Amino acid sequence: MRNGAYLPMELVDVEPVRIKKITDEQRALLCRYSSIKPLDYCKSIKQIRDNPNQQCFEQDPFVAAWNLNVDIKMLSVPARVLPMPEIVYTNQYRVRPEGVRDLGAWELTHTRFHTPTNFPAVWAMINLSSLNKIACEEIYHELSFVAQQRGIDFPVPVIYEERDAEHYLTDQIVDALKEMMKKNDDCKFFLVILPNNTIARTQVYRNLKKLVKKAMVSKKEIILFVYFSVS
Repeated sequence: MRNGAYLPMELVDVEPVRIKKITDEQRALLCRYSSIKPLDYCKSIKQIRDNPNQQCFEQDPFVAAWNLNVDIKMLSVPARVLPMPEIVYTNQYRVRPEGVRDLGAWELTHTRFHTPTNFPAVWAMINLSSLNKIACEEIYHELSFVAQQRGIDFPVPVIYEERDAEHYLTDQIVDALKEMMKKNDDCKFFLVILPNNTIARTQVYRNLKKLVKKAMVSKKEIILFVYFSVS
């Protein structure tokens, strides 16, 4: 403080800062980089605490004013591992705690669901990336392979639309999707392959969400599955 006075945080009223709202993609990146393993987080704190050039608490005037002491060692709190429940996949296949080597971890590969869901017979694949139709067919075959392992019948898409988002305006793409939805009212599932370009992908994704919200307002059940192109 300029006058040398210190106030408790409870007595300080801070004006809210007006910041630009982040996009869903930026929020996902923030969560991905902020969610680190506890061991890595502990190492980063120790590294800062042991390096006086990064953070020297003993010379901090606020720490000294409140007579605080920051211990070098991390606080250790005892914990326990919760017992694993019995997992029922089918009437014949169950996972019991005594059959698992690592507590809290089990293998799900090639495991069929107890009651697989029925995938929509009519669904659409919307390609807004620079991928060609052959590459999109490979994506379908990969999804179909995984679905079959889980006991789900994954039919071939009835509708396929291809429109590179980097060569069309966003409004043109949205109008084309609206027209396609009107012509195919029985289609409720849409797999959308977004472009690799960050700007185009953000704009298209934002407008797709608005389109789905409008459909939900009109009481239409629509499932939107987004796939990012990495080409």
